[in-house]
Amino acid sequence: MEEEREEKETEVQNNEEEVKKQQEDVLKTDDDLGNVKTFEDLLQVVGTRGRWNLLLFLVCAYATYVPAHQTLSYQFLGATPDYWCHIAPLVEANWTQEQVLNFAIPTNKETGKFEHCLQYNYTYSKVAALGYEGAVNAGLVPLPNNTPMVSCASRDFNLTQYESTLTIEWDLVCERRVLYSTTQAAVQVGKLVGYLFHGFLLDRYGRRPVVLWSALFTVVAGFLAASSPNVELYICLLIVILCMTSGCYLGCFILQMETCSTKERSMVGTLFVVPWALGYMVVPGIAYLVRRWRELQAVVTVPALVFIAHYWLLPVLAGSLCEVNNTQGLPLGFKINRKTLPPDHVLLAAMKKIRSLDVREEEKQEQQASLPTRALKFVKQFTSLLRVKALRKKILIVFFCWFASSMIYYGIALNATNLSANVYLYIFLGGLLEMPSYLLLWPAVVYLGRVRSLSSLYFMCAVCIFSLSVCIIFTSDVPVGVMMFLSLTGKVAITAAFHLIWMMTAELFPTKYRSLALSHSSVTSRCGSILSPYINDILGEVIMWAPSMVFGLTSLVAGGLCLFLPETRDRSLTEDIKFEDSQQLGSQSDVCTRETLERQNNETAGGPSGERTDTSDNKTPQDGKTNPAYTQEAEENNKQANTNL
Repeated sequence: MEEEREEKETEVQNNEEEVKKQQEDVLKTDDDLGNVKTFEDLLQVVGTRGRWNLLLFLVCAYATYVPAHQTLSYQFLGATPDYWCHIAPLVEANWTQEQVLNFAIPTNKETGKFEHCLQYNYTYSKVAALGYEGAVNAGLVPLPNNTPMVSCASRDFNLTQYESTLTIEWDLVCERRVLYSTTQAAVQVGKLVGYLFHGFLLDRYGRRPVVLWSALFTVVAGFLAASSPNVELYICLLIVILCMTSGCYLGCFILQMETCSTKERSMVGTLFVVPWALGYMVVPGIAYLVRRWRELQAVVTVPALVFIAHYWLLPVLAGSLCEVNNTQGLPLGFKINRKTLPPDHVLLAAMKKIRSLDVREEEKQEQQASLPTRALKFVKQFTSLLRVKALRKKILIVFFCWFASSMIYYGIALNATNLSANVYLYIFLGGLLEMPSYLLLWPAVVYLGRVRSLSSLYFMCAVCIFSLSVCIIFTSDVPVGVMMFLSLTGKVAITAAFHLIWMMTAELFPTKYRSLALSHSSVTSRCGSILSPYINDILGEVIMWAPSMVFGLTSLVAGGLCLFLPETRDRSLTEDIKFEDSQQLGSQSDVCTRETLERQNNETAGGPSGERTDTSDNKTPQDGKTNPAYTQEAEENNKQANTNL
């Protein structure tokens, strides 16, 4: 009996200690929440490296995987087999494909292949009844040098190469070839429109609603595109699809960045693009198994159905974290990360405190602004960077680098047809080589710096692509493996350059202009990617080596121009135009800190009210005194910047 009594007493004592410990944990959590001033403080209480954070990352990163299917399926949906003019009288007379080609289709003198869009101008109804052998015996075969050639209105396709593509169904060759290129340009137009307008929608209506509605429209438009009766409607639906997938991506990316700590942001931002490479590699496998284009369009839309799960996962995992009265995501975060859950009223009070401290009046007014008002403001801001003298040269160089990177990236990625390469293998390897592009960039940046790394990557791409052009021009029978090696090596370089110019753009411009520089640069990059399919499909069909020459020349110019950008390695982010004025283009010196600059101003001007001065060698005399002319120029630039925004 005594032993049982002692066991009960011990058990009660342990329970009391456990309850006491839980109460202490709750009090400690309450104290931590009482000290919360920003959302990052609240995340530190929830935990930033727990299972909740990993699960949220996987849910959000899926939005990067889906767009790869719609973006890179273009060469499979619109694959173009061999084709030639349709000679109706001969086909109706049951002439074979070989007989039609030998009798009615001229041969290209340069390539030795049959012409795609030309036929001999001949009265074929006269020989159709005689049959092929009868026409040959009667000497009615058209003579290449004496028989004129004309273009044809319709084509026949070699259906043994591809069973069904949108090119075959809608005759997207010859004079209609531009419509085929437009199907890929529509993908980039959709992305451009999506990024322009979804920023406004995400601020106005929140992350979760925009992601869910975008996912719904992606699925609906994707399946409608698979049943499209004509190419014009198909192009419009493609714009809708990519516009909506951009909303899913942008909403999930912003939500992920908002729910990870500052220390993890670089890592998360890098890993967030890995699903794109995975989707890139999966596309050729799907296309190999599904050969008919309508079924393929439906299949590449199926992954978007997984977004349906976001209806439950996003509110449970993250909730509308910016809304004051919504805390449903955080309790589960506490639970999954094995943190003590505070009472609802304490958590709600912390959220209200964050909201009151974080949202300024001007931000509220901006969020409440109408769409036309925001559009007008965007138009004014678009030229503001060009109107600031201190930033003009840099932003023009950055614009061209973004334009070049995007045009060359998509131009190389979707250039398998011009290289006569196996399109399935080419695109798979292109996706596989995305990984080395991400990994090799970092040591280059550490040891060489930003500018030299960027210039070297552009020059490396230019050398590879120029070498490819030279091989095609001077060698009639270049091994496909050699062409693929040169093309994909150039792609590795341009992929890394694309990532690096993105990072440099954030470092080059002061805080007030940083987001403007990034958003406007994204617009210029989409202009480049819109041009790439026309260069590949239209120019490449006329001159096989011309697209590679265009891409190589563009990369060479970008490599030279970026040498005029300042080095940003080991420099703190600039905060205003005055700091920008203190850095000359191409200078390798570290940026001056605010405290140092203020101290120099006080020494030269005689006190805190003195004007700020530049400390660069080119602008400050050897005796350390302020250059009045340059100080006045810096002040004028800063006033002009404030006026522009």
